[in-house]
Amino acid sequence: MMRQVLPRRARRGAVAVLTALLLVVMLGMIAFAVDIGYILVARAEAQNAADAAALAGLGKLVDRMKAAKLTDGSPVQSQTDLDMARSRAKAYAAKNTVAGQAADVKDAEVEIAYMADPYNQTTTSFDTSGWPARPYNAVRVTVTRDGSHAGGSINLFFAKVLGYTTADVTATATATVAMGTVTPKGNSASGHGGLLPFTYPVDQYHALLRANAAGILTVGTDIIPVTDNYKVDTSQTGTTSVSSGSDGLMEFKLFPDATSPGNFGTINFTKDKSSNSTSTLRDLIQNGPASADWPDLADIVKATSANSVSVNGDPGISAGMESAVQSIIGQTRVLPLYKTVSGNGNNTFYEIVEFVPITIVAVDLSGGNKQILVQPRMAAVRDLIDGTNRLTFDITPSATPNLMFLGYRSLVR
Repeated sequence: MMRQVLPRRARRGAVAVLTALLLVVMLGMIAFAVDIGYILVARAEAQNAADAAALAGLGKLVDRMKAAKLTDGSPVQSQTDLDMARSRAKAYAAKNTVAGQAADVKDAEVEIAYMADPYNQTTTSFDTSGWPARPYNAVRVTVTRDGSHAGGSINLFFAKVLGYTTADVTATATATVAMGTVTPKGNSASGHGGLLPFTYPVDQYHALLRANAAGILTVGTDIIPVTDNYKVDTSQTGTTSVSSGSDGLMEFKLFPDATSPGNFGTINFTKDKSSNSTSTLRDLIQNGPASADWPDLADIVKATSANSVSVNGDPGISAGMESAVQSIIGQTRVLPLYKTVSGNGNNTFYEIVEFVPITIVAVDLSGGNKQILVQPRMAAVRDLIDGTNRLTFDITPSATPNLMFLGYRSLVR
């Protein structure tokens, strides 16, 4: 029996059609891979530009605050300071490219305000109220490549096959310096607390902060001479940072003024009576108290007006301290303030309520006019206080900050 052989169907061209269809899919995939990758690279470049710009703008803002005149314990921040920070941010953004084009940042895209809780990622609030009494501490920069910025939107490659010719990219960065409630520290392996073994009346100190010219202040029954004979270069440290001249920041005499019979305002970092030698006091002046050597220090540094801590006074020997004080001229230090004083001599106790940053500008403890002169000073964490050590303290962010202290600078968004 013979089988019937059917004619073979012609299938010529079927593979070509399938290949053509697959090529379209492959081209789409290539467009997706290449152009999406290009967009992601451009977005990363925009983010780098925004990061650099925000940090640079904040750096200028902080530098201006540290060099500003203090009015009633607050650095005077002006519109010029904000403009300079904005210009610095834009300049640093332009040093970066986004898809081959220098980042173009407009004035409105550099925002400057106050962030009360910058580390709280659930809020992005930028508070512009309360300025300039409460200085701004944050800079937010937006970097964009689109039709309204230099270079225009980013041109795509293979995606044109699918009808997409351009794409826009944007990135935002926020840099802040922490401001808030301050807790000083003693010296430890992690840093230098900068605490001085001196104390000063809190009411007199705040009266001095309100002084805007040299002269005589009367606080209660106390007569306080105020001078403006020294200026401090905040970009330097040590004796070279202090020179003769006026800088609008008033000096006052820290020591020696009799606060009680036999005591002139030097303290031990103890809550009980303690006897220390001149060498111990000299070491405290130069190096500050080490947390390991002063067990009460952990409680003392928490002193506030609502939670004062009583510390023991040290009679001190003025001439024996002079070389130690001389060695820290120009350095940023932290001064305890007291509300009341009781007792006498080595039985003196001071009610500590606050800590403030100061700079010693002059000392003479061996002549006829014994004095240690200091200026109020804004302090920033990690400020170099000598050739090796840097200042350290804790800051808890707050909407009502201690305006004399600046914490760490960081990118928070």
